[in-house]
Amino acid sequence: MAALLILLVVFGVIGFVSYRDHQARRQELPSGATFPALPDPVAEQEAAPATLLLELPEPARRRAWALLCSIHDGLSETSSADTRTRFLLAQTRQSYLPDTVRAYLHLTEGARRQLTAQGQSPEQLLDEQLTLMENGVHEALRRDHAAADRLLTQGRFLRERFGAGTEEWRVRG
Repeated sequence: MAALLILLVVFGVIGFVSYRDHQARRQELPSGATFPALPDPVAEQEAAPATLLLELPEPARRRAWALLCSIHDGLSETSSADTRTRFLLAQTRQSYLPDTVRAYLHLTEGARRQLTAQGQSPEQLLDEQLTLMENGVHEALRRDHAAADRLLTQGRFLRERFGAGTEEWRVRG
């Protein structure tokens, strides 16, 4: 959970720095020059995560698709995932994964050079962030406490009803 919070803070900082950089470059333009339009964030928010994943390079695209499939399976109606797990999966599908992909896809050449100069390529960072989400989703799905509790409760119930004490009752009755 802490890793996801750190990831959110990182993306917030990246977004803020990108916005500030954009504003600074806009002020440096000669009069009459136009600056390329930024992507429309509202339209992007409405874009399905699957659409964004198509723009990723391999092998990140394949990994992101597998992650999205795991999330979909965990949120399906046949899944026994508990409320906490469902919330994490829904947030990952609606926010964490798309935000990660958008941050990667919107890197400018300058930002790519800066990251590389700092010792990490954008692809390495994307790989690390996908790994964090994969591990988090797999761990959440593995730790479905509600499903395990239901099975244990059912076992206790059956032992009470059909266990050794029940035979004594049957013989006496």
